[in-house]
Parts: sequence; C-alpha cells; structure tokens
Amino acid sequence: MKATDKKTAKKGADQTAVLAVDGGPKVWDKGFPMWPSFSDETLKKALEPLVSGKVNYWTGPVGMQFETAFAKWLGVRNAISVTNGTAALHTAIASLGIGPGDEVICPSYSFIASSFCVLQAGALPVFTDVGFDHQIDPKQIEEKITERTRGIVVVHLYGVVADMEPILKIAQKHKLKVIEDCAQCFGGVYKGRKAGTIGDVACFSFCQSK
Repeated sequence: MKATDKKTAKKGADQTAVLAVDGGPKVWDKGFPMWPSFSDETLKKALEPLVSGKVNYWTGPVGMQFETAFAKWLGVRNAISVTNGTAALHTAIASLGIGPGDEVICPSYSFIASSFCVLQAGALPVFTDVGFDHQIDPKQIEEKITERTRGIVVVHLYGVVADMEPILKIAQKHKLKVIEDCAQCFGGVYKGRKAGTIGDVACFSFCQSK
C-alpha cells in the first residue's frame, strides 16, 4: 500500500470511528428543505385557476385536463377526480351498488377510510389479517366469505402491491368485486400491470404524505 493510500484509509477510518452525535464530523451540515417543496413554476400553475376566476370544475379546464392526463398515465379509459382519497373510496363502493345488508372484506391493517367507506354505505366491513408484508393475506380471505359478501378491499401499502393473482381468483370464484386502495402505491407494478388497473375499481390519494 502506498503512503497516500494509508493516509486516505486512516482518514476514512477516523471519520467513521466517531459518530457526529459524539463529536465526530457531520456527514450532512446543510439544512433540509421543507417537504413537500414546490418550484416557482408549480406555484404559478396552481394560481392560474384563481387568477382566471374559473375555479369550479364546470367553468375551468383544469379538472378535466387532470382526469385525462391521469387516465392516460395509468392506462385506463376513465378517471374521476373527487375531493380526496376517502371520498374516492366512498364513491367506489357506491358505484358497485354495495349497501345495507352487504359485507365487504377489508384488511385489518390500513387507514380508517379503507373500511369506513363500507360502513358509510350501510354495509359491514369484515376484517381479515395481513401477512408479514403488511398486505392483505389471500390465504385468509376465503374463510371470511359468506352469502352476504359483495367485495374485497385490497390496500397496497408502502408502495408494495398486494399479491393480486390469488385474490382475483377468489373474487372470480365467488363473484365478488375488487376495490384497490392505491393511496400509497402510485406507479406500483404487479406482473406487468400498474396498481389501480387490476381490480374492478381503484382509488388514489394526493395527500402530501403519499
């Protein structure tokens, strides 16, 4: 080893020997930007509807432009914008005709809206456990199915798409609808298909924590 190599190695060892919290050198000494952070161009675009005065969906073009662009990105025929992800789930359940007397299987681990949407429709959420990946466990779904079951809510958590193939087989066997909650899985792919294009209907959220 060359003398310069020894010095470099020693310097590297010295830098990692003491943590910053114990008085060692800081790896990052700059401030962190606010998150989410928006460029000037993004802020300008957001203000355009307000400046134009066309702030309603039916008076301005932005809402429809967004729906068209999102549907194209997802690769589906239709996309409908609502106020938030919770409203999207409520709308999805209603669109499938699920209501009083019905049951919908939901994962036991998720945000409250994933099952509350079923209650709001007057139906009963039936919880099934999740696996080690935090996704609904297909092996435990079928035992929860009754003559009242009408659908399965599948929540793709933490950017991971649930194992959809066995879920779809169960749904087809029992003639159930599959609702995908993709709030945390924009762009997730399962066997070549994007999350949100696999079930009967899908919901997304643009909340800043997503």
